Amino acid sequence: MCGIAAIMGVHMDGGDRTIRAMVAKLRHRGPDGDGVTLLEGCHLGHARLSIVDLAGGAQPMPSADSRYWISFNGEIYNFADLRAQLEGHGWTFRSKSDTEVVLASFAQWGEQCVDRFRGMFAFAIWDTERRRLFCARDLFGEKPLYFARRQGGLAVASEIPALRAAGGIPGDLCGEGVDAYLALGYLPPDLTIYQAVQTLPPGHYLTWDADTGVAVRPYWKAVPDPRPIDMAEAAGRLRELLQVAVRRQMVADVPLGAFLSGGLDSSTIVALMQQSSTQPVKTFSVAFGDEIDERPFARAVAAMYGTDHHELDVGPLPVGDLVVQMADIYDEPFADTSHIPTFLVSKFARTKVTVCLSGDGGDELFGGYSWYPTLAAAEGKSASRLHWLVARGLSTALGHRWHGLDRQSQILGVASRWPKEPWRRAAKVHTYTPDATRQAWRASQAGWQPTPPVPPRGDFEDVLAYDAGVYLPGDILVKVDRAAMANSLETRAPFLDRDVAEFCLSLPYTLKLREGETKAVLRAACRELWPQSLHQRGKQGFGAPYPTWLRRPDVEEHLRRVLAPGSDLRNLLPGLEPRWPLPATYQTWMLLTLGLWLERRERAPTR
Repeated sequence: MCGIAAIMGVHMDGGDRTIRAMVAKLRHRGPDGDGVTLLEGCHLGHARLSIVDLAGGAQPMPSADSRYWISFNGEIYNFADLRAQLEGHGWTFRSKSDTEVVLASFAQWGEQCVDRFRGMFAFAIWDTERRRLFCARDLFGEKPLYFARRQGGLAVASEIPALRAAGGIPGDLCGEGVDAYLALGYLPPDLTIYQAVQTLPPGHYLTWDADTGVAVRPYWKAVPDPRPIDMAEAAGRLRELLQVAVRRQMVADVPLGAFLSGGLDSSTIVALMQQSSTQPVKTFSVAFGDEIDERPFARAVAAMYGTDHHELDVGPLPVGDLVVQMADIYDEPFADTSHIPTFLVSKFARTKVTVCLSGDGGDELFGGYSWYPTLAAAEGKSASRLHWLVARGLSTALGHRWHGLDRQSQILGVASRWPKEPWRRAAKVHTYTPDATRQAWRASQAGWQPTPPVPPRGDFEDVLAYDAGVYLPGDILVKVDRAAMANSLETRAPFLDRDVAEFCLSLPYTLKLREGETKAVLRAACRELWPQSLHQRGKQGFGAPYPTWLRRPDVEEHLRRVLAPGSDLRNLLPGLEPRWPLPATYQTWMLLTLGLWLERRERAPTR
């Protein structure tokens, strides 16, 4: 896991000063080493977290003939197989790293090389002969990549502060991005908060040269493609694919472990890891005292498999300090309260390991969220007849500990105009901020509404596609990447292996949601891997007690400041007229998060 940076074009004055400034902003992503390479028309930079081939994987790395140079972030889990294929084509290798395999794959297969990779990645390759840049990002966006046009050229980096360190990139906010944050609490994967900064969407690649400029093209999308298959066959095939994915994601030359919440997803990953390991797997859990404590379930899994289990009870937290720290770590406003426990468990795990596997992606691919059964049950029914039943069912399903009251009022508020299309119902469920708060933006901007990653067909598959294509990359994977990399910890998600993901997308949702039960196919495939206590365990999201936090004096002090007349937040949202005290809702937490980010966005320190 690393940080990458590149600048291209004719205006690259200052020698290596600019690219080094960019790399310095990525030091937390790669504390083990750094490098820059100055080429004609392109400067490449790299900050390295050493995982594979500790001695031979330094970057930027040239091809054997020095035509191609790469700066690479991520892991290619099938690099040994690809290496063998490339050797059959006559390639020889100087190192044991996957980086050199990526470079040779591009030289051999060109842009189509991305279809051969099984892994998470964001990389930039410069062709010195054609003076052309090629960048690519993995299927779901596990690894970030941003770009901006600069002085007749282009700048590329793993994080926005590194990109803006290149200079010449304005900091004007994007109205569409602000509106998206107010709706969702995060930036969707095709937008950023800045007008001048773009993100390379998941499953896309980018090319640039001085004559044609930037071109962005998709090579993969999370598109459901249901095919006939029975439950027994699907469960058997899923189990095989998961075993392969977990086994190849355990390759590392550094200590490796797993997050273990005691939920179905992380428990499945830990079970399959331990089956493939001759040593006890190191596992890590976190608790908030009596408020959120999943340790009994995690302990049951750890005991069943004899893992080397480690627990962190964070107890009383300096929440006021942590919310400010999160505003620095997350380069854009980000409201998901679980970023704090994710940051803390990552910091804890980093004391023992350098790599952690997780269960991320399981809910989106297997239909695991608690509101899915009700949405599926309403498929094709009249909103006028069912709106009350749907609202009641959803508010009950969503009534887990922290978002329940917010979601209940939200759902009841839209019930009378409940959309017919399931994906639009899903978008409504995910929209937090009421229209009144966003009115100024809608009046001055063209307006923004979440759109599905594929044209809506009007069936429940679009709900799953929405969460896999928008929520997963925009919220879940951003949360984990920034929280873990702030602690120089690499995370891996076996459920997002391309073979696993494509198989899951080929399954009809009726194998995922069955008789009101979520994750039916995963249960059928892996039920015997779990202790009995997990079999009937209800869904518990990995959240945080933000209503309690909002009432703390240190947090209330921040809230009063960011909402005061003349503050950055009030200037951004002139229609916002808060009455004190504000309710301890998720909407209030979102405003706090946005206000703190606005305060610090121009003067956040180098991490």
